[in-house]
Amino acid sequence: MTTASMSVQDALWLTMDRPNNLMVVDGSMVLRGVPSIDDVKAVLEEAVERFPVLGRRAVRSGMGWAWEDDPDFEVSRHIHEVELEPGTEIAELQRFMAEQRSQPLPKDRPLWTGFLLSPLTLPDGTTGSAWMTRFHHAIADGVRLTQVLLGLCEADEAGIGAVVARKGVQGGDASSPADEFTRVATHAAEEVAHVVEHGVGDVAHEAASVARNPLSALAHLPGRAFGVAKAGVHGVEEGLSFVRHPDRLLDALEVLGAEQHRSLNDLSSVTKITFAASDETVWSGQPGTQKAVAWSQPVALDDVKELGRRSGATVNDVLLAAISGGLQRFLAEQGESLREVAWMVPVNLKPFEENLPPDLGNYFALVFLPMPLDEPDPQARLEQMHQRMARIKNSDEAVLTFGLQRVVSMSPGQIAFFLTNFFANKAVGVLTNVPGPTGLLRFAGQDVEQVVGFAPCSGNQPMTATIFSYNGGVTIGFATDAGLLPNPDDLVRYVMEDLDNMRVALG
Repeated sequence: MTTASMSVQDALWLTMDRPNNLMVVDGSMVLRGVPSIDDVKAVLEEAVERFPVLGRRAVRSGMGWAWEDDPDFEVSRHIHEVELEPGTEIAELQRFMAEQRSQPLPKDRPLWTGFLLSPLTLPDGTTGSAWMTRFHHAIADGVRLTQVLLGLCEADEAGIGAVVARKGVQGGDASSPADEFTRVATHAAEEVAHVVEHGVGDVAHEAASVARNPLSALAHLPGRAFGVAKAGVHGVEEGLSFVRHPDRLLDALEVLGAEQHRSLNDLSSVTKITFAASDETVWSGQPGTQKAVAWSQPVALDDVKELGRRSGATVNDVLLAAISGGLQRFLAEQGESLREVAWMVPVNLKPFEENLPPDLGNYFALVFLPMPLDEPDPQARLEQMHQRMARIKNSDEAVLTFGLQRVVSMSPGQIAFFLTNFFANKAVGVLTNVPGPTGLLRFAGQDVEQVVGFAPCSGNQPMTATIFSYNGGVTIGFATDAGLLPNPDDLVRYVMEDLDNMRVALG
């Protein structure tokens, strides 16, 4: 029986499960056709062979955790057929996913499961199905899980090499980086990980020594974590800049990365992370166990690109501005308003890898995106969003927050719990942006019509949002707490209407 140690980063996500907010990444592929369960099983067996961690369960190992082979493992224990009534539409898939987001994964087996739902009536009236997956965050971050999921598909020539090249604040189109970039960036990321791993011990020790007063420990963490993370920059600055900003190979914002700008942006990041607060509004409160899910039909990516071209903004800027407008509209309908809300945005710290490691794992940071909600003009709001994204791109915030995550993961349990909630509750939720394949994929012999995925919430966060591009279309969705935000379909509708308003404003 094989046992592999679990990294402190993976163990952090394993222990962050709460009954009302589970650390599970949920995704669905809408299929144009219905595969056999045997074909699905064969695909998943191939995945377990390539990634043995999918056949291992989490077990205690001394003071930490480890992955241990499940002696009773069978793929058939993890995949389930769900028979739907004839005429069932996408809304039922969304309802089923929302229901599953309330269900913890069994801890006595590997932490993933999948569901084949059929028959499903697609928007054009044809019959299809859906393959829904649930992976615990301890197995891997969202980028790698998406690569695993889409890597199980067959791709046409346009889709090969375009599976999830980048994610997070970068924006723009997915692109497979050059071999030299991959080599340099991977080396730099490993250097930073080594420094943070070995330099953070005394921080955890200090945290343990002040267990009776966690706030006093917290007061020192931002500066200490920043210093630890920055210590890995010396000697690998060129490579590290690619890790922070892989889109620099494609983006003309390099000029904004000058040190005089970076130092100001770094100071802004520390202030933002330490002192940010979440304003009370209609969605504030203690989340419950019931969840709700909704997403849009795909929006033509070329249309979004054209809006960005007319305004000098990226695709990411346009979509975030539309989400901002949708939230403004939602609050206005409730008779409320906010100046801004903060989102946690995952940033991948490892470049795209053609061959994922067999143990997968987590290697990302969460940066804070303050989203403006007080600008009614779509064009002005888009400019605001463009400026805010540029500031995040050209700061060290991703490295800083990665250092903080390592501090939290190596702190004693009670302090780790306190710090996790402290940072999570500064944001309304997690917002992911996944640029997926540009061509058509096939799963278990069936064409993939649409792909969507949702990150988990933590603390008292009421929602998570997703932007997922695939095969020339972009899907925008929300997964919410049903008690605080019972109708995420309203949020989706308002965002789509704001995109229409943006088209009018930009001519």
